[in-house]
Amino acid sequence: MSKDLQKEILYIRQLVDKQAEKDMKPILQAYKRVLTETREEIAQLYIKYAIDGQLKMSKQQRYTFLKQLEKQLIEQAQVLGSIDLDHTSKILNNLYQQSYYQTAFVIDKGIETTLNFTLLNPKMVEAAVNVPIEGKMFSDRIWKNKELLVNRVRSSVERGIIQGTSIDKLARDISKNFGSSAYASRRLISNEVARCVGNAQDEIYKESGVVKEVLFDATLDDKTSDICQNLDGKRFPLNDHPMIPEDTHVGCRSAIIPIVKGWQPTKKRENQGDKPIIDYTSYDTWAKSKGI
Repeated sequence: MSKDLQKEILYIRQLVDKQAEKDMKPILQAYKRVLTETREEIAQLYIKYAIDGQLKMSKQQRYTFLKQLEKQLIEQAQVLGSIDLDHTSKILNNLYQQSYYQTAFVIDKGIETTLNFTLLNPKMVEAAVNVPIEGKMFSDRIWKNKELLVNRVRSSVERGIIQGTSIDKLARDISKNFGSSAYASRRLISNEVARCVGNAQDEIYKESGVVKEVLFDATLDDKTSDICQNLDGKRFPLNDHPMIPEDTHVGCRSAIIPIVKGWQPTKKRENQGDKPIIDYTSYDTWAKSKGI
């Protein structure tokens, strides 16, 4: 088992995770924007109805305000959900391709023969990314998350009005609602990225013809779970290894490492004939030679 190969596969996962964190920023910014708008709406409520810092509203006033707030929240959730879905789709599509090709590069540069693999097209990527987990697509989970956000904020506001909650406490409660929803979005992306990376690498392992066994590596997790701790370092047949995160846990950063006999980075010719030797120390040079 090549330690260098192991390091390179783990490095791909680290790059992908870093890119995902960067690319999800517009989603988190959208959450902050909607939170600010909601808190401003609540502030106006207190300006209009608060006496000595506590809300004094009739049942009719309360009903009217909550209906207006709910309508506003639903509209904001639609915008937020669209932003979330659009960026999540782009993140997964891009990182699936990145993982697929960079894994192909790593394996190809260390084997004697040239690796033959399928060049991806948009339909193939779409099909690979849009796979249901426990009967639900990631888009379903995004919209469910937004529905929960609307319900939680509305409940917090209604409870605050009835109990005469101060504006500061209600603002904190609403911030917690948005924080929980934003965390759920980040966790969803993290899980889906792990799944897409694993599936992309599995495809290359299978197409390579040189990977028969894989090794489970749990070293990237900051705190290794009991599940991953028990799996760490174990070998499995390529077609019968634990799937990440389906068979591990939410937020899993473990990786499946290919076992390639005799893997050793080198320079080599693309085929017999007059083509030049390709420098396999550069991914960009390799990718260009493959028409990627």
